[in-house]
Amino acid sequence: MINFLQTNNPSECCGCNACISVCPKKCIKMNSNDEGFLYPIKDTVSCIDCGLCEKVCPFSDNYVFETTINPKVYAAYDRVNRSGSSSGGIFFALAKYVIEEKRGWVFGAAFENKFQLRHVGVNTISGLQKLRGSKYLQSYMGDTYIKIKKLLTEGVFIFFVGTPCQVAGIRAFLRKDYENLLLVDLVCHGVPSQYLFDEHVKFLEEKHKAELVSYQFRKADGWGVCEIADFANPEKHKVLPSYYLSPYLYSFMYAMTYRESCYKCKFAKVPRQGDITLADYWGVKEFFPKMDTSKGISLVLLNTKKGVELYDAINDNSDTIISQPSKISDASKYNSNMMYKSVRPEIRDLVYEEIKNKGYSNVVYTRFRAKNYALLRCKTYMLQCDILKKIMVKLLKVIRHGR
Repeated sequence: MINFLQTNNPSECCGCNACISVCPKKCIKMNSNDEGFLYPIKDTVSCIDCGLCEKVCPFSDNYVFETTINPKVYAAYDRVNRSGSSSGGIFFALAKYVIEEKRGWVFGAAFENKFQLRHVGVNTISGLQKLRGSKYLQSYMGDTYIKIKKLLTEGVFIFFVGTPCQVAGIRAFLRKDYENLLLVDLVCHGVPSQYLFDEHVKFLEEKHKAELVSYQFRKADGWGVCEIADFANPEKHKVLPSYYLSPYLYSFMYAMTYRESCYKCKFAKVPRQGDITLADYWGVKEFFPKMDTSKGISLVLLNTKKGVELYDAINDNSDTIISQPSKISDASKYNSNMMYKSVRPEIRDLVYEEIKNKGYSNVVYTRFRAKNYALLRCKTYMLQCDILKKIMVKLLKVIRHGR
């Protein structure tokens, strides 16, 4: 496996597909390594040594792009659109505006064909639904950049959302700015591989003896990283209300399974790569105690004039957006990945190797389990029982009042 810096160093390739998309001879393809991460391989016989693949690599010294170091910062939510969102619903509000008012296309990550995460384009509100919600693994780009360039040259407005390296990848591939292109980057911890998530899906299906049909990484209408799984058997609905109880999410939150380039990320900083940056506003109650934070709040950074203009547009055209000016220092206090890359833990050397040699289920009960797992499960059960008890008390009061 090589990248085009000729270093054979996997930490210097983010898998963005820019090199494949730009190659005039189509002599580059993506191959999976033993961990399931995709890396570009070049057919040296067909290669004409044009050097474009190296020029568009966002991890190379050739790529330099930075927005402002003083973005406008907001804590915001949409009173209508945050229903069904894993944060404040601002992504949906922006994307909805692009589709309805600009007749544009929105490109983002969606699950297809047995939970395979791919970047896709949609131009309808119904299609937009599959782009909502957090997905904690790396999406496959395919020919997304090529499709976007074609639409841009036709004058179509494009709204693209992805990780900072994916946004850098499309900027590097296009090699010029387009007035009808708006790029949104997400504050990113890092990305596990599709292979790892495939193994988790198989683990869940074997454990519950049923086909998985729906999976959420985040709680809709609220805060918190959790696992919500639905199976073909309607009686199988599993909710693990804390990431501590999900092996996949536990390993994700502790940075055990990311792509090697994530630990060397050059984009985890301000200035950002996107015209707009979106994230969860963790700790928002400390700074906005009167804001309704019960269903999640979006952190919004407006990094360019285009970003400011689109955000102002949804505010001007909607009476449901609640937006409060904030500061970078406050917004980053509990969201360190806005400013700093994730630290590579020592266990990262072992996890994928052990999955390959011992199987995912073995790692689930060892590496991917909190030391106080049993106590956490007990506390969760007690909390759920307490919640049910309170619901029953309220229900009895309603019944008695009705009588």
